[in-house]
Parts: sequence; structure tokens; C-alpha cells
Amino acid sequence: MTGPTPIYAKKITNSSGFVTRMGTQLQINGNAFRFAGANMHWLPMGDSTLYTSQFQINDALNAAHEMGLTVVRSHDLGISTGCPNCIEPTLGTFNATALQHDDYVIAAAQAHGIRLIIPLVDNYHYPAGGKHNFTDWRGISDENQFYTNPQVISDFEQYISVILNRVNTYTGIAYKNDPTIMAWETGNELHPPSAWTDKISTFIKGLDKNHLVIDGSSNIDPSAANMSNVDIVSDHYYPKNITRLTSDAALATNMGKAFIVGEYDWNDANGGDTLNSFLAAIKTNPIISGDAFWELWPHDDQYGYVSAEVQYMLHYPGDSQAMITATQQIRTHAYQMNNLAVPPASLPTAPVINASIKDDANNLLTWQGSAIAAKYTIERSTTSAKGPWTVICNQCVTDNMSPWTDTTPPNGIYWYRMTPYNLAGQAGSPSASFQGVSVANPTKWLKDDLNNWDLSYAHSSNLYFDTTNISYMNNDPSRASRSTPDHLWIIWNQPNIGAIQVTSYFWPYEDVSHFSFYLSADGTNW
Repeated sequence: MTGPTPIYAKKITNSSGFVTRMGTQLQINGNAFRFAGANMHWLPMGDSTLYTSQFQINDALNAAHEMGLTVVRSHDLGISTGCPNCIEPTLGTFNATALQHDDYVIAAAQAHGIRLIIPLVDNYHYPAGGKHNFTDWRGISDENQFYTNPQVISDFEQYISVILNRVNTYTGIAYKNDPTIMAWETGNELHPPSAWTDKISTFIKGLDKNHLVIDGSSNIDPSAANMSNVDIVSDHYYPKNITRLTSDAALATNMGKAFIVGEYDWNDANGGDTLNSFLAAIKTNPIISGDAFWELWPHDDQYGYVSAEVQYMLHYPGDSQAMITATQQIRTHAYQMNNLAVPPASLPTAPVINASIKDDANNLLTWQGSAIAAKYTIERSTTSAKGPWTVICNQCVTDNMSPWTDTTPPNGIYWYRMTPYNLAGQAGSPSASFQGVSVANPTKWLKDDLNNWDLSYAHSSNLYFDTTNISYMNNDPSRASRSTPDHLWIIWNQPNIGAIQVTSYFWPYEDVSHFSFYLSADGTNW
């Protein structure tokens, strides 16, 4: 990212002003404020080595907006230490590029009418950092000294100060003055002494009188009742538990604090109370100011969806009937939290066809998906980029089916276009046309399912075929896997190579050892 660029987002009307607290209730401009929201921890870092694209940011915010969500909780906006692309890669060094990516997320959220909850440190050792970075930087082996060591606390306060005083390059507004931010959270699932929470919340309020502060303790700390600079307490629910929810809300009220559900598992397959009953318990309990499910993911830049955390991953409008049901329950709940009727589904925006790859008899088509699309129709023309068009796939493909194979491509020049449809079967805008070309002697495809070494030319020794955990690998029955974290390799011998497509897998929150791909005309020079 070299500088500010336009935000292509759906503008909606949203009340201006900061979210405030009156006793145990949240307000905006003197009116009650209740919300349904989503966690999107990956904004703006897909992992510690790659920033999330602007397309993915807006795609997810478009989906959130369609679901009626008005708040997003995002860890990586504020938890960003100890990695090259983090806000603070090393002690006292701050990354202007990382902060500019934060700028974009905040500006995009504003454009979508969505407010943000931003935690400031994590309890765990995730790629985007956590409390251990601050003790590691000072050579302290006991990371719990994060809460007590004066030097470490001062380092953390410096980090907070940089974030709160940051002036957004897209909006010109300092973070501490931006009502798009609903609240700062002292951290994610921390286990701090009460004195630390009191000190950090007081420090935040000393810099920023506008925003609410959430106690980021893993469970509700009753001592927060005596902390004048803590506005909100919260808890996380894995699995969903209405009895505990009700008890937590009553405890927060007795403490004189607002209460929100910071995270909950939307997936009924994981046990606990059902999603519908859990959402109903939130809606009917006026003590509960809001909730955010774990977690919403976007379309990928090229095709399909970003896939991670299989157990908790939610795509809109849904990868399966169970997920579709859940997304619609959450959408209904979101509007009910604001006493609004649930509106009809919006029309999807146009997808973007980005590749048409020909093999012997088929043509593989890929496209960048539309945030609200449930299905697509594919048309083909052999006359011109403007048609006339022949339907070759009538609402028969979803984003989970990309690349899609046209098994009857004609010879010569031809064009494709795609039309998205929402869950109600209503058509949105069609894509721009995309030209594909058949050739007389097409390149041969070499498809290696990696269930044996018959198709490869050579490979390193510490590789084996992994046939486990198929359900977590898009039902791929076999993959080449490393037995050691070394630089290993596979060579394929394919003359006149024109394209390569690779599917790779890794476990979420583990360090990713990246792949490199080399081409050679002679097997010597790469």
C-alpha cells in the first residue's frame, strides 16, 4: 500500500456520535444502543506475513452490513506486536505501513456504518503477538510480569499511546477522536490482577475521554465494580450457555457496568444451547447490550472463500444448509436487537471473472465472489462481448464450486459472464464479460492428486502422503506433507508450462512455512 486509495463500500445512514454509557446501559446521542456483531480478528492481517486485501475487508464488511450487524470486534487492529508486519515489530519501533492498514479498516467500517471494538493485547502466543512480546523484549522469562513489572507496563502504555494518538490517513481523524471506534478493550481473555486493569483503563481514559473501555479479563472480575474507568465487562461462551449468560449479566448489573457477549460459538454442532435459544435469551434480557459471534470470514481475492478455523468459520450466506440457517437466525436477531423489521435480502453486486484456463476438453473458470451471492448463473457468447448470451449453468454454481468447469467450450473465441443471485433467488448485476480462447493444440494438463509419486519427477526424502483429517482439508483425500520443518521440494517435468494451480493447507494459528515455486527450461537454471 503506497498511499490512501478510494474505499468502494456501500454507504449507509448511521447515527453520528460516540457510543456512551449511562449506568448499565449503552447509549448513542441519548438513545439506547444495543447491537449484534461479529468477530473478525484478521482485520487487517490475514497472518503475520501478509496484510488483508482491501477487497477482503470490504467484502466482509458488506456481508456484515447485509446481516444487520453494527459492531465488529477485531483483534489484529490493536493486537499487533512482534512480527515484521505488526504495528510494533520490535520494542520501540513502529511500522507506518501497518498503521496505514489499520487506517483503511477504520475508514471502511465508517463507510459501512459499522463500529469497532479493538482489544489491545492478547493472552496467547498468536502470530500477531501477545503480552509475551513485552516481557520477551525485556529478557523476562515470566510473561505474567507483563502485569506487574513497571518497565513492561510503561512499554505497553507507549504502545497504547501510539495507537490512540494515530491520525487516520484516510479520514484525517485521530483514533481517539473517531466515533467509528466503539470501545478499547484492555485485552483478549487476559488473567490480570485487578490493579493492572485499573491502571491501564485509567491510562486509556487519560488519553481518550471519548471512548468506552472494556475489561478484557477472561471472566468477569467483580473488582471492576470499583474501577471508574471501566465501562463494560464481557464474557465468552464456548459452548453457548444461557444459564451462565444470565448469571453474568446479573453480576454486571450489580457491579453497575454494561455487559456484552464478546464472543460466542455460532455452530450448534459444538454442543451447548442452540443458537436460536441463545440469541433469544440475549434479545429478551435488556441487561445485555450486545453480542458478537466468532467469526465472519470473507471471499478470497482470486476465487472461493478464505477458509480457516473450520469449526467456527462462518461465510455469508453460508457454505451449507446449516450455515445458511445460522446466518439467517443471526440476521433476524441483529434487526430485533434494534426493534426493526427484517428487510428483504439485498441484491448482490457483480462478481469479477478473473481467469479462463483451457485444457484438452474443458475450460476452468474462476471469479472473485460477490458478498451476498448464494448462487450464480453462467452465460456464454460466441458472437461478441455484448452477447447474445446462452445460459450454460442456471443458478447451478456457488463460490465453493470455483474453479467451475465448462465441459463443452466451443472452438475459437468466446466470452463468459456471470449473474449473482441472493438467497431469495433475485438477480443482481451481471459481471463484465470475460474472453476465453480455444486453441487447436491446447496445453496438456498434469493433475497430481499427490496420493503417489507416479506423476512427479523427483522429490526430497522427508515427505509422506497424509490421508488424515479429510474433513478439514475440503475433503481432499491425500496431500504431500512434511515430516520435518526443513526446506523440502517436489519436481514435476512438464514441457511448455503455461499455468500452475496449487492447493495448500496449514493448521490455524501455527507458524506458516511458505512455499516457493520455481520454473526452469533446462532443469539446471531456475
